[in-house]
Amino acid sequence: MQRVVSAVRFLSSRGLTFRGDTEVLNSRQNDNYLGILELLAEYDPFLSSHIAKYGNQGRGKASYQSSTTCEEVIEIMGNKVLKTIVEEIKEPKYFSLSADSTPDISHTDQLTVVICYVGKSDHKIVERFIAFIPIASHTGEALANIVLKFFEQIGIDVASLRGQSYDNASNMSGCYKGLQAHILSINHLAHYIPCTAHSLNLVGVCAVESCIGAVSFFGLIQKLYNFFSGSTQRWSVIPQCLKAESGSESTLVVKRASDAILSTRADATKALSKRYSYFQEALKLISEDVNQKVDTRYEANTILKQLSKLETVLLADFWAVILERFNQVSKLLQHETLELQ
Repeated sequence: MQRVVSAVRFLSSRGLTFRGDTEVLNSRQNDNYLGILELLAEYDPFLSSHIAKYGNQGRGKASYQSSTTCEEVIEIMGNKVLKTIVEEIKEPKYFSLSADSTPDISHTDQLTVVICYVGKSDHKIVERFIAFIPIASHTGEALANIVLKFFEQIGIDVASLRGQSYDNASNMSGCYKGLQAHILSINHLAHYIPCTAHSLNLVGVCAVESCIGAVSFFGLIQKLYNFFSGSTQRWSVIPQCLKAESGSESTLVVKRASDAILSTRADATKALSKRYSYFQEALKLISEDVNQKVDTRYEANTILKQLSKLETVLLADFWAVILERFNQVSKLLQHETLELQ
């Protein structure tokens, strides 16, 4: 069991997968958990004899190598970690709550719960992820009931809650029916602080969307990303141009510009601004390559013409500076929000 626990702890602490296509020992499809046990068995006579005796015996045999054992060990370790965190939270007594909902890969909507408190030893702000809680409703009342029930389960007193911080969605920040309002009705000392970094992001996105020229510019960046990322052959032209011009490949390749997240637009604009001529050269090579499809050459030439406009060059430099400052301020605001909580 000590070897099993060590293998589970190693994989879980690094976020690696446990199971593969099969749970059969000595198979290349059994993935990391059984693979680690097989590796340890090469240097551990006790584990080697145990695997030889109980390996691949099927149900009813205590081999400690099944997925059931893995899940039980993970659950026990997770409960132990949660218990330790709760004990740390109770030491300073007061804490603050941050929460948001997000769907996982299985399309199950979950509420992410994060608790912030002051560490006892160094008196610094500690931010701990506590749990993913499946949710069926997004109303403020339903979320409040889920949070309060969860606090009761893990033994945290909501009366010690002194701060709340969520995004600007009405079900979270609403002054009448939002999550913060329901929590505040129970504990009037749980002051609500809107996520300032998220608020800044919304301001930036609204500023961009209010200007037709800016919308067109970021649409061009997205078009540039879609063009190169749509083909591995086209994508390979970018590092070739960067290496030919600078003598070494660069990490500033074309990036996706998200509509909702300003930081991705900042990364995409910075990449374009710093490597503008290289992207032009890559588009020129593709547009003049007779081996490319006619549609591909036409699209490359169309994007190249847009990049050749003085307006586009100015916008690239302008937004690179503005969005870089937005990113810096956003990081500062995230830190200040924690301190306020």
